[in-house]
Amino acid sequence: MNRRETLAGMALSASLVATAQAADATKRVDIKGAVALVTGSNRGIGRGFVDVLLARGAKRVYATARNPKYLAELAALDKRVVPLELDVTNDAHRRAAAEKAQDLTMLINNAAYPGSDKDGERRFLSATNLDDIKRSMDTNCWSPAELARLFIPIILKNGSPGKVGAVLNILSGGALFCLPEFTSYSTSKAAEMMMTAGLRAETDRMPILIASVFTGGVQTRALPVGATTAATPVDHANEVFDAIAQGHSTIFPSTGPVNMRQRICEDPDGFERRIIDRFHTNPVKIAPYE
Repeated sequence: MNRRETLAGMALSASLVATAQAADATKRVDIKGAVALVTGSNRGIGRGFVDVLLARGAKRVYATARNPKYLAELAALDKRVVPLELDVTNDAHRRAAAEKAQDLTMLINNAAYPGSDKDGERRFLSATNLDDIKRSMDTNCWSPAELARLFIPIILKNGSPGKVGAVLNILSGGALFCLPEFTSYSTSKAAEMMMTAGLRAETDRMPILIASVFTGGVQTRALPVGATTAATPVDHANEVFDAIAQGHSTIFPSTGPVNMRQRICEDPDGFERRIIDRFHTNPVKIAPYE
């Protein structure tokens, strides 16, 4: 089997699974009364999740931030918000969060590292070393896995008849292909996608939904410079919560990643060639970040 046939087969298999997947009525997740922890809550997509959790009647929201300067702002949102300092790569922080949030029923792994602010360090060949890619893997794959390992037993412990817990891993359209400008990010998100699938298989017979969320364009600091259309973080959160209310575990909350997946399936070599050519002639850029 040649490379084109292999890529096409892999892409088609992924597409068929996602397209054919029916909502699992036994794993519908209700936000009302839920107790959720959201990593990276202080802005962007994470803040959107916090706002919508509160609006939909969550009982408690553990809103986390790596930088403690944001905790007072989060606490002021609502009396149901419990702010927590959480650097997801810090094992002591992770364990302290698990000790605090013993009533959890939903984990939203949203915090992510987009890669170095130096373009060349986000790639394999031009990087001085692989430290940036290792940091991306640590933040975007291993840390969500560690949090899932800590919190899934807690979520299951807090279950009751008719109540389903959830772990939502916020992935990206960049998990479906390599975005060369952000190779480290795409690599880590593709790994997180497979990690999520493995967790879903392990917990298939348990009252917990493990969801992969393939986020597209959202109005955040990571939105590419020049992008003209994007969902708000609140719209994004509402789409995700609507999907888990139906029991969906593979979620495309915007049309961008769905269309991208279709184009990959139709012509994987052509899709990759267009990405490579754009990389060399008009590379994607994002605004500076912390």
